[in-house]
Amino acid sequence: MKKIKFASLIVIFSFNVNAAFTEPEMSQLNEINEKYIKKEIESREKLNAAIKESIANLPKEKSNILKLHELWSQATKIKCRLAILESLNTDAETASKYECLANEYTSEADFFNSTY
Repeated sequence: MKKIKFASLIVIFSFNVNAAFTEPEMSQLNEINEKYIKKEIESREKLNAAIKESIANLPKEKSNILKLHELWSQATKIKCRLAILESLNTDAETASKYECLANEYTSEADFFNSTY
């Protein structure tokens, strides 16, 4: 009977110890993911501003600017999907995806900013 109680206590405490280790890790993972999601949002906003500015400065090229943006968006989605293959179904998947998107949006914004 003592062995059963002892085994039960070990099982109960082992789950509590395990939970104590995963909470900080989960918190840290959420912070990392939030950082890259925020970076992606900021980069997308800068890209949208760069596109609007390009159209304002080159109104005759509006259709070409919008076509290029659409094609670039498609390429970005495919590129980022391929870039994160190693991190699929891992803790790093979300951060990797949003980091890639942020970097691609920044590159596209830099291009549009250099056209005028």
